[in-house]
Formats: sequence, C-alpha cells, structure tokens
Amino acid sequence: MKKSQKGFTIIEVALVLAVGALIFLVVFLAVPALQRNSRNDARRRDVSSVVEAISAFSSNNPGVTIASGEVYQDGAPMTGSAGSGFNNYIDQLSNNITTVTVANASQSRPGAISLPALAANGADQIYVYVGVQCKDNNTLEDGPARAYAVVGVMENAGNYSYICQNAS
Repeated sequence: MKKSQKGFTIIEVALVLAVGALIFLVVFLAVPALQRNSRNDARRRDVSSVVEAISAFSSNNPGVTIASGEVYQDGAPMTGSAGSGFNNYIDQLSNNITTVTVANASQSRPGAISLPALAANGADQIYVYVGVQCKDNNTLEDGPARAYAVVGVMENAGNYSYICQNAS
C-alpha cells in the first residue's frame, strides 16, 4: 500500500502569505484616504450649513450685518464675543469643526489670505469674511457690504486646500 503525503507545499504557503500581505497593504493604504475624504465631506457640509445660517440670518434681520469678531465655538458663542446673534442660526456642526470666526474684509484683505496661515490655525475652523465674495476657491474679491465668503480648509494627502462658498 502506498502512503500519500498530505499538506501544503512551501510554494502554496508562500503564495497565500503574499496574497494576504497584498490585501493588508491595500487596506493599510486605503483607510487613511477614506478617513480624510470622510472628514472633508463633513467639512463641506459644515461650510454649506454656515452659508444657510447666513441666509437665514440675513432674511430675518434685514439691514443688519454679521458682527466682525463674532465667534461660534462648539455649539455656543464664546464668552464675551460681539453679538449680532448670528451664532444662534448655526446648527450643530460636525466634530471636524470647532470654530467659526467672522472677520471683516479689512482685517484680512483677499490677497492676504494665505493657505499656510489658515492651515496653521487648523483645518477644524471655518472663516466667514464680510464684504467679499469668492472668485474661486483660492481668491476672494470685493463685494457688497452684505456679501459673505465662507472659507473652509480641506486636507489633501499632507497638503491643504480651500473650499469657498458665497453667501448673502
């Protein structure tokens, strides 16, 4: 009677390990990109929520401009912030955004808004500029007094970029 050997050859084991390593590598590289995209999607929704808040504030308060220096932080205005009441119109934002800051255009002229300055402050903030409009995602231009540019910072594989939406 002939005895047969049962088991796997070294080549079969090496092939299974190589396929497993390849799957692990793909998952290891894909997960951070998926997380970053998820955070960026939430930031886009937050910028849109701030734009909607500005529209609601403007229609409920005709002739009133949002106060420069007003700050919304973690669901409530900061203590002692100037108040036009705009912060009451902002719904709860995602966990990716901690602060919405309103700045007058004269405090930061369109040409003076630089990506390193915003990125240094973190991608967890949204900036509302009064009296300017978005020309594109990287450039602001003068606008009517009741025009607002809402600027958020997005992550891009180690770099940052802007998202800018107009509101009035």
